[in-house]
Amino acid sequence: MDVTPSIAEAVPIADKVAYLSAMPGVDQVIETHMAFVFLTDRFVFKLKKPVSFGYFDHRTLAARAQACNEEVRLNRALAGDVYLGTVSLLKTETGFALEGEGVVVDWLVRMLRLPADKMLDVLIPDGRIKSSDTGVTVLIGHLTQFYRKQQLSPPPAGVYLEHLLREQAVNTENLDHMSRYLPGILLAPLTTGLEHRIARMSSEILEREAAALVIEGHGDLRPEHVCMTAPPVIFDRVETALEMRVIDVFDEVGYLAAECKLLGLPDLGDHLLRGLAEAGFAPPSPELQSTYAMFRLVTRARLALDHLRDPAPRTPEKWPLRAKAYLTEALNR
Repeated sequence: MDVTPSIAEAVPIADKVAYLSAMPGVDQVIETHMAFVFLTDRFVFKLKKPVSFGYFDHRTLAARAQACNEEVRLNRALAGDVYLGTVSLLKTETGFALEGEGVVVDWLVRMLRLPADKMLDVLIPDGRIKSSDTGVTVLIGHLTQFYRKQQLSPPPAGVYLEHLLREQAVNTENLDHMSRYLPGILLAPLTTGLEHRIARMSSEILEREAAALVIEGHGDLRPEHVCMTAPPVIFDRVETALEMRVIDVFDEVGYLAAECKLLGLPDLGDHLLRGLAEAGFAPPSPELQSTYAMFRLVTRARLALDHLRDPAPRTPEKWPLRAKAYLTEALNR
């Protein structure tokens, strides 16, 4: 097996996607902002796009290989053997292959396919889950066990607060720039107002960091990343940058709570937060909890609108609607 970066980077991603889409058994292809995902009846293959978004740069073969390895390593902490490993995409004399002889032109993450009808973002709108369900209690236990383990290896001091302040400054700049897509939304409380609010709460944030309540977590804990199998599986942990995973445990679970509320089940999120407190994690002040929720909702709105910055955005009509939903919820905090 040969690894030749110059050859690898010369192969168009469209050719790779065409081959992977036509693999035997592939029944669905999903394109995200950062990857292509290919699903068979048993497995999932993820091909990272050769893109750069500031906090990561996947434009080289070596960078994508490292990112794939990090994704597997990090996600095994919460998803176990669902993450099977990485596999090389080879350029052969006759085309492409996932095994055998050839030049490595890319790397893929290989996972077991999880049941779509068990995803939390499907269960909530369908009315098939309640906060009192046993699976929710198990989910809380799974998270608290993970957080306790993470407390043993605290992240670098100050990273979390610095990230909050820096990301909110980006939120402010981007939302102001994209305000034409947000008629009727009062942006000031969600932009510079939220910047000042985070700065005002900095002492409490640093106190919580000192109390080991800021850990290296999942980094993007949303309902679509939770599969309510027995036991539950939490996947798609952020691998791109450490600072994206460093988070207050109540910030992370509060974000999941906010997303559950938007899907139509607010009491599920409340139950998750209460379970975290009952497990021995000290909650923040109500103002800080509200600040965390606002920050996450505003960040999601900004990321939604960022899709419109693409040269040819996919489904451009949906992103302003999604951003407005997040911002409206943030204004209600």
